[in-house]
Amino acid sequence: MHGHLVSVNLGKIRGVPKHPIEEGILSPKWGLKGDAHGGDWDRQISLFPVETLSLVPRAIRESFEENSYSENLTIEGISPEKLCRGTILSIGGAEMKILEIGKKSFEPPESGRPYIVSREGRFGRVLKGGMVKPGDIVKILEAGSLEPDAPKVALITLSDKGARGEREDVSGRFLSWYATRLGAKVLFSSIIPDEKQVIRETLMKGVDAKADLILTTGGTGLAPRDVTPEATLEVIDREVPGFAEAMRAESLKKTPHAMISRAVSGIAKRTLIINLPGSPKAVAECMEVIFPALRHAIDKLRGDPTECATEL
Repeated sequence: MHGHLVSVNLGKIRGVPKHPIEEGILSPKWGLKGDAHGGDWDRQISLFPVETLSLVPRAIRESFEENSYSENLTIEGISPEKLCRGTILSIGGAEMKILEIGKKSFEPPESGRPYIVSREGRFGRVLKGGMVKPGDIVKILEAGSLEPDAPKVALITLSDKGARGEREDVSGRFLSWYATRLGAKVLFSSIIPDEKQVIRETLMKGVDAKADLILTTGGTGLAPRDVTPEATLEVIDREVPGFAEAMRAESLKKTPHAMISRAVSGIAKRTLIINLPGSPKAVAECMEVIFPALRHAIDKLRGDPTECATEL
C-alpha cells in the first residue's frame, strides 16, 4: 500500500498556523528544517492523513481545506489504521517513524484546526533526511507494532442491510479508527443482522476471547428490530451507566431525538461493552465524549489499584 504527499507545511513561529511550501528538507536532528516545532524530541515532525477528515465536523473540515494547515506533512492514500505507532514511512527520499497519535489533551471542536491534529495527527521522528515535495510517493517500510499491554477490542456493527452487503459499514470503519487511536488490537470486526440471539452470541464471542472492550454500533432506537440493548443486558453482569448517559447528554445538545436512544453500557466478566448509535456522525460525536475515559476504565478492569481521583 502506498499514497502520496499532498502538501508540505511550515510554521516559523509557534502558535501561528503553518503555510504550504513548494518543498522542504527533513532532518533527523530537527524535523522539517525551519519549522518552529522541530528539535530533538519525539514530536519533531507531524503528519496528517486526509482520510480522517470524514470524522471531523463539516464546518471545521471546510475551514481546514480552505485555509492554512496545522501539520508538517499532509498525505493521502494510506488507510489511517495502517498509520499506527511504530510505523516507518518513506516519503520521497526521506524516512520517518510514527511514535505518537494525537495529543493528550482533547480540544473542543470550537477550537478549529488544532482539534483535527489533536484527534488524528501522527507525530514522530525523522530517521533519514531528504528533500520532500507535494506529489512524492509515501510508502510503509515497516508496519508498527502494538504495545505489550495494548487493549484488546472487538467491534460489532448491527445492520440488516449491512449484513446482506447492501450498505457500506461507515460506522464500523469509524470505530476501527478510534481503536487505532487507542493503540488497540482488534480481535474481530463483525457486521451482523439485528437479531437478539446473534447479537448475544457475538458479544459472548468477544467476552470469551477476553476482549477488554466491545463497541457496538446500531440497533439502539425504538424500531421493532432495535434489540441491541436487550441482547447486551442479557450478557453483562453489571451496568456502567455513565458512558451511555454521557453520550445521550452530548447528543441532546444537537438533537432532541437523542432522548429515544436506549443504548446501555456495562461489564461482562472483565469486558466493558458499550452500545453506540448507528449513524456515522453520531458514532464520531459519541466516541469523542467517551474516548478520554476508555483506557482508564480498561486499566481498572485489569486490576489497576491506583485511585481514580486527580490532584488539584
